Amino acid sequence: MTDVALFGDSMLARFTKPHIQHLEREIGPSSTVYNCAAGGWDSSDGAARAAKLGALEWSVVVLSFGANDCAPWKHVPIDQFTSNIETVISAFSRARLVAFLPPRIQEVPRSGLGTRRNRDLDVYRDVLRTAVQCCLNPGSVDLEDDGLHLTPESYTALIPTLAKLISGG
Repeated sequence: MTDVALFGDSMLARFTKPHIQHLEREIGPSSTVYNCAAGGWDSSDGAARAAKLGALEWSVVVLSFGANDCAPWKHVPIDQFTSNIETVISAFSRARLVAFLPPRIQEVPRSGLGTRRNRDLDVYRDVLRTAVQCCLNPGSVDLEDDGLHLTPESYTALIPTLAKLISGG
């Protein structure tokens, strides 16, 4: 039995039921995927919740953090982000970890809030990549009009690769 947790921000929270079912089929018949992600979460939210979820017996945990942490209206300092990621990883120490890295984004200004920048996101992405090592890097994919989130078609295209990483391939 393979129990998989999706844990992090909206990059994983936007995995809809059909995407989860697709992922389960790709992983194999004895897999169950649980979506424990929420839009708007940054790594501080993950660190605050990781111990409780980490007490469960996960086979694999897919993590996604960084896109909200680097946003000018939140801006989690990089040393705090690093510490938060270490806390999350420690909480899931019995599971195999896979990182779903934030994609390259379109730098869209948000009125009164500022603009997420790829150069800033790159730093957060690198911390997550270094900490987890087994990573899905979406790179440049089709994004929603907000310039940040993947389209449903982009998720569908990435699911087979994510399933291979989850399965240890």
